[in-house]
Amino acid sequence: MNVAIFSPYATVVPHFETELDIAQQHLDDGDRVEFFNCTARLANCDFNPRRDPERCQQCIGRREMGMELLSPPTTQSEQHLFVELEADITDGRAKMRTRFESVDDLTNYRIEDFDIGYAVLSSVVSICRDPEPDLNKHEALIERFATTAWQAYWQTLDFLSKRQSENQPIDRVYVYNGRFAAMRAIFRACQKMKVDCYLHERGCDGQHYELLKNHLPHDLVMIEKAIRDRWREAEPDPERQTIAESWFHDRVNRVEKVWHSFVKDQQSGRLPGDFDPSRKNISIFCSSDDEFVAIGKAWQNDIYPNQVTAIDSIAHDLHRQQSETHIYLRVHPNLKDVENQRLRDMLALDYPNLTVIGPGATIDTYALIRVSDTVVSFGSSVGSEAIFWGKPSVLLGPCFYQNLGGVYRSKSHQETIELLCRTLEPQDKTGALMYGHWFQTRGFKHKYFQSTGLFEGTFKQQTLYARPTNSPSRFKRFRRRARRFLDSLTQPLG
Repeated sequence: MNVAIFSPYATVVPHFETELDIAQQHLDDGDRVEFFNCTARLANCDFNPRRDPERCQQCIGRREMGMELLSPPTTQSEQHLFVELEADITDGRAKMRTRFESVDDLTNYRIEDFDIGYAVLSSVVSICRDPEPDLNKHEALIERFATTAWQAYWQTLDFLSKRQSENQPIDRVYVYNGRFAAMRAIFRACQKMKVDCYLHERGCDGQHYELLKNHLPHDLVMIEKAIRDRWREAEPDPERQTIAESWFHDRVNRVEKVWHSFVKDQQSGRLPGDFDPSRKNISIFCSSDDEFVAIGKAWQNDIYPNQVTAIDSIAHDLHRQQSETHIYLRVHPNLKDVENQRLRDMLALDYPNLTVIGPGATIDTYALIRVSDTVVSFGSSVGSEAIFWGKPSVLLGPCFYQNLGGVYRSKSHQETIELLCRTLEPQDKTGALMYGHWFQTRGFKHKYFQSTGLFEGTFKQQTLYARPTNSPSRFKRFRRRARRFLDSLTQPLG
């Protein structure tokens, strides 16, 4: 099998180590593996948007050390990809755009089947932490990411086409995540060339990684299928439900297995000072929507243009129809250090029946769920968690568990108000258990990478770092070639 690993980012643990792990497993099987790396020549980088030369050298240095640990040595083919490519070439490629009138104009920008506008927006939003970035303010950043995506797309197509013409077609490509500018470009190029592309991400914990064949990690249809399949395949396991339940208990207990716990700084059991158990209480949990705003149309909310408008309309109309009902808005803790207009508008909402709990407040999310009569979410995991803990859960947006059952799904603002005015009963927990089971078990176990923290770990018992550049580059090249030659002598003939 001919395998290509597209690895422009080597600074972030565990993603680069996952690529090394995957590479070594293929080498163990006798496959041919090629790495395609960035040598500080991409127009921009999601993990180094200011193009700090020192950070580039750290990335290159970590990659060099990691590559030296592969056995037998694989090919670093940086000369083929991630190099500067003229933006005005006229050999049939679509001309690159870098200026856009609006966010809609940007997201509608496509090159062939490549949704380059979404790719660019995803990177920009992730850096700015603003779901509605000011295109004029970030014009230079948008231009660099557009160039990055354009580079990566055409160079990947060129490379895959060349391999096919040489009768050495690539059978499988690996790339990280697929959401960001360069990553989505590579993914879409693979789709165009009908080459299987496996997107890797974190798995259920630090010892596992997820592989998604030919679809993004945010593909609603494919992830729902994966959730259902894993639950069905685990049916003979008497521990299936226990495993599922453990995910929900881990969340309450602030266990950090895949990512930071956003509730670890909250005071256990603490409720808002104005909480009155004698009245009807509804809690709304907003999402940090910068990760999902640039995925695609499937993640667009068909009821409300954004969460601020939704909460504003709900508070206003519910006060008119059922003024004795009180709403608690729990702003996502992930927005604690974020500064954008949408968040300012949310924090400024002011109604007599609304208490806004800021992202840095120590109010306990799970205590609030326990005392609420109804929980409302826009697709965050808390909507499924509410189901598990026996609370009516109203869903106002797209998410992975939307079709698994257990939620009240609103299809209009009028229906939202009608649901919230009613006394709702908790629904069946099976869908929530399926969701928790998938999160608690997904992925494949690393063979050579050992996690020691969310962003720490070793590959083949070694911590990767950028060595001091005090040895001549000629000697480094000689050492690498000598090692490859010696390794080749130990390989069986045939």
